[in-house]
Amino acid sequence: MNREEALKKSEEGLKQLAEDLKNGRSDSLVQYLNMLSKFHRYSFGNCIMIALQKPEATLVAGFGHWKKMGRFVKKGEKGIAILAPLIGKRKTENEQGEAEESKCLYGFRVVYVFDVSQTEGKELPEFGSFTGDPGSKLADLEQLVRSKGIELAYEVIPGGALGISEGGKVTVLPGLEDAEKFGVLVHELAHELLHRGDRRKETTKTIRETEAEAVAYVVSRAAGLNCSTKSADYIQLWSGDAEVLMQSLELVRDVSSNIIAELEQMSSEEVKHVA
Repeated sequence: MNREEALKKSEEGLKQLAEDLKNGRSDSLVQYLNMLSKFHRYSFGNCIMIALQKPEATLVAGFGHWKKMGRFVKKGEKGIAILAPLIGKRKTENEQGEAEESKCLYGFRVVYVFDVSQTEGKELPEFGSFTGDPGSKLADLEQLVRSKGIELAYEVIPGGALGISEGGKVTVLPGLEDAEKFGVLVHELAHELLHRGDRRKETTKTIRETEAEAVAYVVSRAAGLNCSTKSADYIQLWSGDAEVLMQSLELVRDVSSNIIAELEQMSSEEVKHVA
């Protein structure tokens, strides 16, 4: 597969996703969000590429990376094509007339990754999961919210809402089960990060709520929580075209990835502290 074919495949996948959502089918979006929860370091376009070629994939890496981990791609296995950015250097002149060098994106190239099921060799270390229980990740999430200068309160909310974002303050209804509390808190944090600037005026309430719940879904899934009912039912409508959808999902990917990475970093520091 060359670069043009890969781009075309990604675009076709996005158009099909937009068409499915237009027709009221949210299962396609849920499928891609599941993929994003597993591969949050990849762009949404590459998650679409992986889902189209190997929807059952759980852990992907390049040939060389697998080799470093003591595993080898099985003979005859077909790689999963994704697009890797081509980064170059560009020289510009600043206001003082001095030459400056900066990095710039000047294209993409096709690279191939392989799922763990396509490899064999040394056993991989097992990572803890949190099926139905966020464990210490809930306290980490609360700390993360406060570290961003956002006030966090557990108070009764008029109108029956489970959570509310007020720009600098997040309120969550007390008494929720930890798993639901985790999802609600991520949802409101997503509002704080995505919808408190100029972009709020450019989006509808439906898009804002869908984006926030998409972030909650991805982060909760990455934490090992079962969120196949509430979020899947919530994510039903999308009023934008394919271009608007892609822009929105890239934002979902960026915010989800950052939250997951920060929670992983906090967990890693906790393990080091215990050790």
